[in-house]
Amino acid sequence: MAIELEKRDLRSYELRKRKHKQIVTIITIVSVIAGIGFIIFAANLILHKNYTSYQVIHKTKRSDSSSAKYDSYGTGVLRYSRDGAMAMDGAGNLLWNGTFEMKDPIADVCDKYVVISDRGYKSLEVFNGEGGMTTINVPDPIIKSEIANQGVVAVLMDGDDVNYIKIYSEDGEELVSTRTINEKDGFPIDLSLSNDGRKLVTSYLSISSGKVQNKVTFYNFGGVGQNYVDNVVGGFDYGQTIIPNIEFINNNTVCTFGDDRFSLYSMNQTPKVVYEETFKSEIKSIFHSDKYVGFVLDNGDKEDKYLILLYDLKGNVILDKAINYNYDNIYVSGDEVILYSNLEWTILHNDGEEKFHYTFDSDISYILPVNNIDSYIIIDNQYIEEVKLSEAKK
Repeated sequence: MAIELEKRDLRSYELRKRKHKQIVTIITIVSVIAGIGFIIFAANLILHKNYTSYQVIHKTKRSDSSSAKYDSYGTGVLRYSRDGAMAMDGAGNLLWNGTFEMKDPIADVCDKYVVISDRGYKSLEVFNGEGGMTTINVPDPIIKSEIANQGVVAVLMDGDDVNYIKIYSEDGEELVSTRTINEKDGFPIDLSLSNDGRKLVTSYLSISSGKVQNKVTFYNFGGVGQNYVDNVVGGFDYGQTIIPNIEFINNNTVCTFGDDRFSLYSMNQTPKVVYEETFKSEIKSIFHSDKYVGFVLDNGDKEDKYLILLYDLKGNVILDKAINYNYDNIYVSGDEVILYSNLEWTILHNDGEEKFHYTFDSDISYILPVNNIDSYIIIDNQYIEEVKLSEAKK
């Protein structure tokens, strides 16, 4: 009898123990879910917070000429001109620099790497983000160059009757050379290189029977591309629609921007059409990030003179908003659209809500993102300022 009581007590104890563990597990799960929910709520609260002004965190005196150009570089800035380039953090501290002589410098940035090319001439400079600099001389005048995240550079050149696309390593070694003939293939307009340096897309314009023809060609220089003639894994004819701009939006997505339309392609190895749209209104501006493509369209005779459209990479409309802002530049940063002119600055959430609008007292030249939330770099003719959005006046 005593043994049976002990067994019942033991079973009762084990049952209570299991129930206790279940309760603890449930409480833990609920706590984790609540914690995640709070984090998401807090993040959304921060991301959708509205601001009225900004505070200057760092201020650096400009020491360059008015012809110098600026671009985003990580959380800092890239400055380049005819006689050299340098990268700085938001506080104005030097990260690296290099000198050269160019007549018409153009830049492309991918992660820490930068390529600066002398457009219309035959030299370019590759910066590795750690102080290293390589000069590459090419055989024909440069139309455009792009750099990948390991320093591989694609260069589109304009020859007399024959045009070349060449791909170079970070050290200047020629890796790939592709030739096109003007009479057969047309004239090169644009190219874009994938982040990993293995894929390339080009836009060529030709004239046939008195009519303009535009073709976009996709190359793959990896293992899959070796199975195709000249590494060409796809091509699309756009007829008389001109495609002046093509971009790898991310490593596996390409967008072609036409004079009245756009097309999204997936390209893990070979291109496949994801989405296409033709606009009835004139395209005023295009912009994109690794998540979105966007357009500003003429809005006709309506009170708001422009229409902003923002798409995800599947072609879904994320933002459709009529606006009346004055702007000269527009870009997307994180989940926000930034517009600015020399005197006005506007930030829109991707749901169309106005996050920030500000009018400057004097002309500004650049507004560059730092953290996609509330930090930016403002550049005018005299200063470089790292600023943080605020709710109070300066």
